[in-house]
Order: sequence, then C-alpha cells, then structure tokens
Amino acid sequence: MRRPGTWGLLRVRDFRLLFGGSVVSGLGDWLDQVALLVLVTTVWHGGAGDLALVVSASMLPMLAGPFLAVLLDRRPSRRTLLVTDAVQAVLTFGLVFAPGTYWAAALVLARSTLGSAAGIAGQIQLRATVEQRDIPSATVLLQTATQSVKILGPALGGLLIALMSPRAIFAVNSCTFVFAVLCVWALRGTSQPSKEKGSRYLTELKQGFGHVFGTRILRSLLFVMCCLMFVVFLYDSMAALIVPALGMGPSYIGYMVSAVGVGGVVGSLLMGRIATRLRPFVTMAAAVSVIGCIIVFIGFSIVRGIRIDPALWLCAIFLLGIASAGILVTFPSVVHSQTPVELTGRVWALMNSVPVLLNVLAPPLAALLVAGFGIGRLLLAAGTALLLVALVVAVRLGGVPRPTEPETTGASDGKAAGAEAGATQGTQTRTPAGPAIATAGGRAGTTTHQDRHDRGGDPPALATGPGRTTGSAPLDSGATRRDPAVPRDRRAGSSKEDTTMSEKIDKLAAAGFVVAQATEAQQEVLKSLSDEEIGVLLSVKSRVEAAGADVEGHVVSDPSGGYLW
Repeated sequence: MRRPGTWGLLRVRDFRLLFGGSVVSGLGDWLDQVALLVLVTTVWHGGAGDLALVVSASMLPMLAGPFLAVLLDRRPSRRTLLVTDAVQAVLTFGLVFAPGTYWAAALVLARSTLGSAAGIAGQIQLRATVEQRDIPSATVLLQTATQSVKILGPALGGLLIALMSPRAIFAVNSCTFVFAVLCVWALRGTSQPSKEKGSRYLTELKQGFGHVFGTRILRSLLFVMCCLMFVVFLYDSMAALIVPALGMGPSYIGYMVSAVGVGGVVGSLLMGRIATRLRPFVTMAAAVSVIGCIIVFIGFSIVRGIRIDPALWLCAIFLLGIASAGILVTFPSVVHSQTPVELTGRVWALMNSVPVLLNVLAPPLAALLVAGFGIGRLLLAAGTALLLVALVVAVRLGGVPRPTEPETTGASDGKAAGAEAGATQGTQTRTPAGPAIATAGGRAGTTTHQDRHDRGGDPPALATGPGRTTGSAPLDSGATRRDPAVPRDRRAGSSKEDTTMSEKIDKLAAAGFVVAQATEAQQEVLKSLSDEEIGVLLSVKSRVEAAGADVEGHVVSDPSGGYLW
C-alpha cells in the first residue's frame, strides 16, 4: 500500500484535526506570551523579580512531566486532551481579570501544568493517529508548524498589542483553546491503554525510567540532548550581548530571531524530503557540526574584532536555523521508534524534562563565564563542545538504523493486515494507527468506535481507531520487554515480513479460517507466524476437510482456539 507522504498525511482526517488544533493553540500561546510580558512590565510596572516569577511559573511544570505521565498513560489520550484544553481555556480567560502578578503567576502555573499534560497526551494521540513509518513525516509537519508559529506569533502579538489591551489578547488565546477542544472532540480515534491489574503508581513510574535508562539508544539520545541543550543555552541566553559584540544595533536581535525561525521552517521542509532516507544520528551529527562551526566562527570574529556586513551574519543565523531542524525533527522520531506505545507518555515526558532542568542551570553559568572570559571565548568554547558532541554521536551512534526500521512485532504492518482481513471476512475489524504496536480488531459481533469510522471515513490503512495496545522492545533497546508471540530471530527492516504480513492473513481467511473471531492475543500469534507455519495450518485443515464426516471441527466459541476450524 502506498504511503501518504509528508504533506499527504494532512489528508488523514484525525491527523489533520490534531495538526490544526496544535497550530492554532500554539499561535495563541505566542500571542499570550507577548501580552503577559507587557501586562507585567507596563501595566503593573513589575520588575525583574515579577518577570522571573511569571517565567518560572510557566517552566517549572515541565519538570513534573514524568510523574504526570504515569497517570496519562492509563487514560485514553482523546479524553485527556479534551479535559486539559477545556480547563486551559478557562484559566486563560481568567487572566483577563487577574488583579496582579501573583494571581497571574498562579493561573500560569496551573495552566502550564495542564499544558505539560496536554503535550504528553498529544504525543500519545499521535501514536494512535499515524503509523510508525509515518512518524518522521508527521514530526516534520508539526515542527514546520511550530517554527512558523514562532515567526508569526510574536509579530502578530506585537500588532495586536498596538490595537487592543493585553487582557483582550488573553480572551483571544482562550478562543484558540476552544478551537483545539473542537478539533479533539471531532477525533475518531484515541489510545486505549490497558492498566495491568494490581499495578501501582510507583511501579509504573519505574517502568518509564527503566525503559529509558535500560534502552541503549534512548539512554544515548537523552545524554546527547542534555549536552546539546546545555551548551546551546550557554550562548543562547547571552544573545543580547552577542549582537552588539558583532557591531550590530539592538534591532538586529529581533532580525536574528526571525532568521532562525525562517531557517527552522526551511530546514523542517527539507527534512521532510530526506529524513526517511537518512540514519537519524548521522543527521543529528551533521546538524550539530554545522551549528558548532557557525558558533565557533562567530566567537572567533568577536575575539579578533572582525567586522562583517550584518546581512551576512543574518545568512549565517538562517543557516543555523536550517541545521537546528536536523535535531528537532530527529529527536521525536527516534523516541517514538524506540518506545512501546503503552509507555509513550512516561518516556516522552522523561526525555523532555531532564534537558529542561539543565536549561535552568545554563544561564547563571554563562553569566559567570562571560564575566571571566568574555562573550567571544564563551562562544569559542561552546562551538568546540558542539563539534566534539557531533564527533561522538557520529562514531558511537552513526550506525543506528532509520526510525522506519524498528524491530517489528507485526505492529504497523498489522494495521493494514487487520484492515484487509476484515474486508475479506465481511467484518469491520480494525487496529489503531500507532507505531511499533501490535493490536487486533474487536471480537466478532462487536461494533467499535473505529468500525463506524471505517464505514464512512478515511482509507483503511490511514484511518485511526481505539483498541488495547501492546508493545515490544524496540531495536537495539537493551530492554527485556518482548512480546512472547514474536519469534526472536526477526530483525529490523525485514522486507520479506513486510511484504507477506497481509498475505498471511489473507491466506488464512481465504482457506476458511475465521480470523476475525480471534482474540487480540490470538491474532497477534497469527500475524507472527512464519510461512512454514502458515503452510502447516493450511495442510492440516485440508486433511481435516478431506476426512469429511469422519472428523467434525470445533465450534467457533471454543476458547481453546477452535476458531481456526
């Protein structure tokens, strides 16, 4: 079956809704950010302490992500998004009536906590909306939108500030959350995580930490991202000092921010064309190398007092934005490819929260280094550190395969196979769209939410739907978790398995096996059978049928697996 392609994903109804809600609410957040800063400094005449209070209130909830994620992994993502977006709309509207900084900080703290939960739930919903092989393309589209909003949002916020009061902008942002709620409400699919009986909070929390630190690729990626973000924030927090040191006026601070944003958009679009062909850590190493070279050159120019036309510096910053897309697109693709779907929330939150903690520590250290060595030498050191990180990534992780080559458990292929098998049997059986997961359609005679979707929705291989999901240890993860139904001799990128998965189900269905009656676990076993095992089943069935009345088959309801006959 043909893949929808990067922009073709927007033809998938659920992804289009998820994408649209994310873009609109993201734009509103940037408007809100500008309005909040103006309200604190201009209307309430707050100082640095007030600004720090509001900024801290918006960032601290990110550190609670891994602890919130345990609860989020237990619940359907669509329901979580509905609740969090709706409450955020109310809290944002409450900022219209905030009497002072402390009230605003309290509202921002509560809203940011829900925003952190919504971000995690959004990643879980993404796994239930697109296939594993389309995760890189979906990431490209979302990253392109994010970078575009970063350019448009502050500019539009500044324009609206000139036309209306900051409080009115909070009302506008509240409406963007309402729009996001409507988009989520219209979603047909959702995750359906199953909580094990007797499972405790701390046990599930430990599973998330254990998977990240017990998985070689995720552990390495987390270490790399911590190093990168810490080094980047060392110089990024000093951007206001870099511009005058290069001999440019204060207005170029805004120009450089715009240049980075435009470069990020262009880079994301470029990644959309080449990301699926490149190994992720090779891409990341190349991107970090480009950034490191640019930062070293800027630092060298400051130390030596070299003066270059500002337009050329803007071009260099534009190139830096393009290179940053190689990191921002690669990171989520690798995380999703190495994470069982039932751990998505916990793993995603942990992978994002640890670098945030280091980001808080970087600016004070940068201030000390600038005071002792100067901004130019800080940039030289930061750029050199980035080049060393790039070298280590290329040498140690360059051989990791593309995210489209995970160790398969019949998961992404199982979705198409389940759809085709359901069509063969005349029964609407469906697996949810989700990467690296193995699920099966509902039992015969049961009409699911996704069944109604299939009767009038998107093409089978692109539609989404609910269902209990199970995961397996990804490629090179080092994790002990495996699906016992999957033979251990499978390897990533097995084209033979990819091309015969639906054929196996079709063969069984065509021979009279009522595969639609199977339980989820039983369907997973069928999907994992080898060609030889399929042949044995067909042979045995033909011999049973040849015996005629001498041998009677089992009834369909036989719990031992009699549905095969």
